[in-house]
This record gives sequence, structure tokens and C-alpha cells, in this order.
Amino acid sequence: MAIPKAKQVYHRLVVSAKPKTVIWVVDDAWFPVQKAVGKLDTSLLPGHYFIELEAVGAAGVAYPVELSGDLRLTQAALMSGPSCQRQAPKLPEQ
Repeated sequence: MAIPKAKQVYHRLVVSAKPKTVIWVVDDAWFPVQKAVGKLDTSLLPGHYFIELEAVGAAGVAYPVELSGDLRLTQAALMSGPSCQRQAPKLPEQ
């Protein structure tokens, strides 16, 4: 009898920002995952992500997010929390 594979669980992430703000979700290796304008509504696997907001004026700033359940965030909430400098994507060693 075959052992069933574990079902992957996705969590909903909703980020609301000003209408023309470009929202990026990047993974913990700084690779882009998804992009939206004004509002991002997606489902992702649990993990550590960063949210980048392009129309904010603070270029190069990212906001860390730990996705362990459904999460709704606003631009104001992200900007009032912890932030870090955006990094270049980390390429795997060959």
C-alpha cells in the first residue's frame, strides 16, 4: 500500500496599499514571487517572505512577513513595523 503524500497547505495573503503602489512579494532568497498594483490577493505556502512597496519613496526597503496562516496587511501597518534593506537575489552555489 502506497504512503499518501502530505497535502501542501497554502495561506491567503492580502496586502492593501495606495492605488498606484506596486507591491512585490519576494521569498527569503530575495527572488520575486508575485507582483500587484494597489492590492495583492494571493495564496502562498507557509514561510518567510518580504513585501516591497515601490511608490513609497523609500527605495530599497523591504518588510519581513512570516506567513503561518491567513494574513491581511495594509501599507500603513507594514510601514510602521520592522523593515530591512532590500538584497540582491541569492543564487545557489554550483
